[in-house]
Amino acid sequence: MPIQAPQRRRPVLVLPHPPSTRAKQRHAHREHKGPPIFTALLVLAVAAALVRLYYILQTPTSTTSSLSNCANFLRANDYTKIVNLQPGDGLGAVASADQLDGGAPAMMVQVLHSDTQLSIDVYVFGCAMQHNRPRLTTLFTQRGLVEGSVEASAAHTLVTGTLDPALSANTGIMMSPVQQNIYREYAWGDGAFRQVVFPGLYPVASRVEAETLQQQADNGQTLTWSNPLATAQAMAKDLFQWPSNDANNAGDAVLSNDGSTALVQLIQSSSHLTVDVTLSKLVQHDNKGLWFVVAAHSQGITLGLNGQSPTTLPASNAPQPLAPSPLTLTGASALADGQTSATLFDHTLTPISSAMNVPLLVNADGTFSSSLPYTTPVAGQQGLLLITSLPHSASLAVEQGQLLLVPVLLG
Repeated sequence: MPIQAPQRRRPVLVLPHPPSTRAKQRHAHREHKGPPIFTALLVLAVAAALVRLYYILQTPTSTTSSLSNCANFLRANDYTKIVNLQPGDGLGAVASADQLDGGAPAMMVQVLHSDTQLSIDVYVFGCAMQHNRPRLTTLFTQRGLVEGSVEASAAHTLVTGTLDPALSANTGIMMSPVQQNIYREYAWGDGAFRQVVFPGLYPVASRVEAETLQQQADNGQTLTWSNPLATAQAMAKDLFQWPSNDANNAGDAVLSNDGSTALVQLIQSSSHLTVDVTLSKLVQHDNKGLWFVVAAHSQGITLGLNGQSPTTLPASNAPQPLAPSPLTLTGASALADGQTSATLFDHTLTPISSAMNVPLLVNADGTFSSSLPYTTPVAGQQGLLLITSLPHSASLAVEQGQLLLVPVLLG
């Protein structure tokens, strides 16, 4: 068989890549090691934008939302939901109360109930910033005020009123509507509303009644309280129970009067008693302003209530704790061999029958301590406490009588 000659293969030609192609391959090989630089920059830019957007949404500005401002936030609230309004109830006045809490934004809200007592609830709401957003806070709540009222006084205090359930129908007829109510006054301090005593002791024991009397005077009525001496003498007759000849003693005198504060001296000859009475124009300071007794005491006698340090003059418009029954009395400079007694008055300046002319035991050094029980239907009403220590007739020539009148928040 003839041997075939081997076929000759064509040589394989390896064509090199052109330089431009090799550069692209090298560049592509390097790109597989990580993302392109422009992609990384884009990711960083998006992240920065998101962070900036978050802070813009969290930071209150006038352009983002009106609710970012506390005042606008309070005005925009739906208080019917916040106070849990019940069927038949209604939302009363909703008014700004910035003047009550030191100037911070606040709203006063009334809820009117449809019950037979015509009771109301009172709320004061404020605003606090949390995580740069306003949040509602409750600053004050008082519920169930029978035929109630609430107002912001000219002294920037909050005053609530409720009908006194202890007044009989006959007694109520003899009184004006404002006298039939128990008023409680609250002032803002240390981040909260706290009950304070009205500085006036007579002729009324609440700011609302004092402002009502002043309105009557401004409307042209002639009132006893336009004269400091006549006011002090009327108090001696009404509260001290001095007979007419002692309550209008010729020795009574105005010791000083600067137009807004007056000092009057009253003398009861039958008990050898001299009382210094301080009066102030608490509501209005012009020539039409009425005079209100703010202090009445003789020289020397002091009194402390429920563990307080004995003093002569009450603190003016200061927070005062409630004095629950029995009232603990401690004092000094009473007459050891005299007749010493205590009388408690309610908000109408009427003696409380169970705490009227209660004898007090006085030690030989003139100090005294006693417990005075009483009953009151509504806690928190402002009353008065009168301490008198009078000499026996045989000692009139050598002993001076003692007297002290102070306000007290009946618990």
